Amino acid sequence: MDKRSRPWGRVLLIAVLVVIGLVVVFSSYTVIPPGHRGVVVMLGRVEQTTLGEGFHLIIPPIVRQVVQVDVRTKKLEVYAEAASSDLQLINVTGVLNYHPDPQKVNKLYQEVGLDYENIIVVPALQEAIKAATAQFRIDRILMEREVLKNIIQENLGERLAANDLIVDQLSLANIEFSEEFNKAIERKQVAEQAALQKQYELQAAQKEVEITLARAEGERKAAVIAAQGRAESRRVEAEAEAAALQLIANQLRGNPDLIKYEWATRLAPTVKTVLLPAGQEIILGADTLVAPSGE
Repeated sequence: MDKRSRPWGRVLLIAVLVVIGLVVVFSSYTVIPPGHRGVVVMLGRVEQTTLGEGFHLIIPPIVRQVVQVDVRTKKLEVYAEAASSDLQLINVTGVLNYHPDPQKVNKLYQEVGLDYENIIVVPALQEAIKAATAQFRIDRILMEREVLKNIIQENLGERLAANDLIVDQLSLANIEFSEEFNKAIERKQVAEQAALQKQYELQAAQKEVEITLARAEGERKAAVIAAQGRAESRRVEAEAEAAALQLIANQLRGNPDLIKYEWATRLAPTVKTVLLPAGQEIILGADTLVAPSGE
């Protein structure tokens, strides 16, 4: 070999080694961003070690790979068709906030993979909604909405915890009933309004009756008072008349000739009558009865 070619061969070898070294260096570390965890896979096997946020050396770099898993809270909206305990159809929209357990993402990745939301979370939420609504009658769903939500959340939490998923919060965004039930509710409300109107009319009629009775009672009392007044007036008049008659009777007892006088005056009102004392004789001459011719 030419001595001149040896230095170039060494330079090429050194360059190759440098490149290999750089490849090794740059492939032997990884950076886990905020809100993520690293799952280490060595030759197809998931290791028990979970990498936290920040810089990590991966040695050996070629046989060990890092899969990043997002552990931040996720929002999931699920629509479910369910039924009540009395077999009425209900459409429920549930909104779920959840996140993977940061300490067990390696197990989640190993058993489920990265598509755990469609594989586990969505079916579990739909099943929890159906199981919870089946415990209530249709007419109690809205009144027991908070209780229904708590049942769903508790049931869902147990289901997801088995796969290292944590439920943060569940909300029931919307609950819709079938068209037939909505019409039944409308008819019920109309009937209730009609019943309330009838009740109001009955109360008004009762009030009118009370007013009429009160008016009649007032008029009755007024009539009684008036009758009592007339009776009292008649009594006073009778007493006055009796007193007058008594006075006349007393006068007649003391003067019997007064009866004759009253009889004479009433017998012939045009004849003037003079009442004289008893036993008195009146002698009238003929000349007093007949007027002289010259006069």
